[in-house]
Amino acid sequence: MCVISYRQLEPQDPELVKRLMEEYALQFPAFIIDLYPERWASYMNHSSDSEYWVAVEMNQIVGHAGFMYNNDEKSYEIVGVVVSPRHLRKGIGKTLLDHVCDAIRERGITEVMLHTLGHPGNEDTLVFYKSIGYSVSKLEKDYFQTGYSRVEFRKSLN
Repeated sequence: MCVISYRQLEPQDPELVKRLMEEYALQFPAFIIDLYPERWASYMNHSSDSEYWVAVEMNQIVGHAGFMYNNDEKSYEIVGVVVSPRHLRKGIGKTLLDHVCDAIRERGITEVMLHTLGHPGNEDTLVFYKSIGYSVSKLEKDYFQTGYSRVEFRKSLN
């Protein structure tokens, strides 16, 4: 059995995380992945209120999750949650989200939000978030483009 470790994103990680995201075309279409290099750079330059975490097994990145401050919503938003297809259902996504929520809670915040795509083929993602205590707070049809609806989830951190 291999041990999974968790750490904050480091400069050598973004390209590996991007490749991991590309394995999930339904959840991470190119127009979503294209947002991340700037987000990661801002985090690494300490120019944004964000953090990104990775799960590592034998020097391989097998998961990623982060958060950033969403100015439009005036709330912290969890972003970029992804786990390698070979590592699903092992608690990695939940543990990454626990790290992210702990970091947000340390800022004195009592609620967090996240968005995910709500189109056919992404049902497992919606079930996962509900199973770990997130509640749907909004559904926005065709938000990104036709066929790409956005589901907003919220969770109390108390």
